[in-house]
Amino acid sequence: MFDFERGPLKFIRGGKYPHCHSLFIDDARRAFVDAASEKDILKALDRENPIHILINSHGHEDHFIYNYLFSKAQFWVHESDAPMFRDIDKLIDCYDPTPSERNHWRKFIAESCYYEARNPDRLLKDGNELIFGTTRCRVIHTPGHTPGHCAFHFPEERVLFTADLDLVKAGPYYGDVDSSIEDTLNSLERLASIDVDVYLTCHGRGIHEGNPEHIHRYAAVVHEREEKLLEFLADGPKTLETVTAQGIIYGPPRSLSGWDLSVSESAMMKKHLEWLERKEMVNSENGCFSLIS
Repeated sequence: MFDFERGPLKFIRGGKYPHCHSLFIDDARRAFVDAASEKDILKALDRENPIHILINSHGHEDHFIYNYLFSKAQFWVHESDAPMFRDIDKLIDCYDPTPSERNHWRKFIAESCYYEARNPDRLLKDGNELIFGTTRCRVIHTPGHTPGHCAFHFPEERVLFTADLDLVKAGPYYGDVDSSIEDTLNSLERLASIDVDVYLTCHGRGIHEGNPEHIHRYAAVVHEREEKLLEFLADGPKTLETVTAQGIIYGPPRSLSGWDLSVSESAMMKKHLEWLERKEMVNSENGCFSLIS
């Protein structure tokens, strides 16, 4: 049933998008972090002994898909991502959709991801200590992926749940309207300073040795993207569309589990171009970006 166990912590791998891996805390107050893995397992655990607390690491649809099954549980999420759970339009706004895309997102999130508006019972903040019985957890606010993204540190078990700072080879995602490259890098640096035996993530392998080099490698992908972008701009001014077509992040246009990666490519390349502008390395004029010599 579980892919990793350490004391009260049980890890359940999920499938592809719109699912993710889940963490089950089996203590006096039973809890799920990101209830979006294996529906039958999650339901069986609730039947065995009701789940008391439902925690979301952040406000993306592939992390709350089975929240609706646990309506009696207290719901906890960071205060910065709470609006996305209260109002579906706040979630859709994150993806900066066109009117036609908004209709698609609304149908997908409501019907395929089982969105139900929910007002949190507790708004998490950085440094909060969560008590589940004998199990203690420290909330680590790690913005960048979303404004309210959180990791969860279990000091006695020496486990760090890093959620969507997921250590996959492709590197971090920061393509939402409110995502931030700088915040992502700062959050990763903070996580790398925490001494643990095991990293648990929401995607990819899910279970990693608690070696900070895994985090450093993941963060390095961001700088590699920037270097490739600068090399491409060295040939002359480029539009965002031209930069996107270069496929610096995901390669040639393709879909992954129904997700058009060119949309993510464009959103993240835009973040990089804006970041380079703030660092006064790139200038934009009439929709074209060029290096500042």
